[in-house]
Amino acid sequence: MKVFWVSKRLGFGSAVTTWGHVEQLQALGITHVINLRHTKHGKKIREFESLWLPFRDDKKPRPNWFHRRALRFYQKAMRRPKSKVLCMCHYGISRSPSLTYFFLRMDGFSPAKAKSTVLKARKCARVVPAYERSGEDFRSLYNFKMLLIAKGKRNKS
Repeated sequence: MKVFWVSKRLGFGSAVTTWGHVEQLQALGITHVINLRHTKHGKKIREFESLWLPFRDDKKPRPNWFHRRALRFYQKAMRRPKSKVLCMCHYGISRSPSLTYFFLRMDGFSPAKAKSTVLKARKCARVVPAYERSGEDFRSLYNFKMLLIAKGKRNKS
């Protein structure tokens, strides 16, 4: 089990499968885990504040609810100054780096900078095109919704 950090508070990696992994993550200060594994969300993961989004690594686009739940969990965690979030999947090569890319994009990184940040953390990581596209589609809808909300607040003033 290894964590690949893209910032001081956000990382991705492979599955937590032993109590030794739990201790290792706790020693790193990990407080929140997003589990993307399709089959397992056991006691070890529940030692952390966690979100289970079980999807196979099928290289197909993710639905909007997937991104909405992941973003809500991530933003809530980031409001706590000492929290650290780990995105994990089975090997830490496709699903978790792709979700980490999505979080970097939502945090304001350009597509190129987000991708290079993920790949700098782990050279064999992949931002899967279908996962990237569905995340970008969600991001566009989310930003449009936020714009409408802000405009509505201005008009009420």
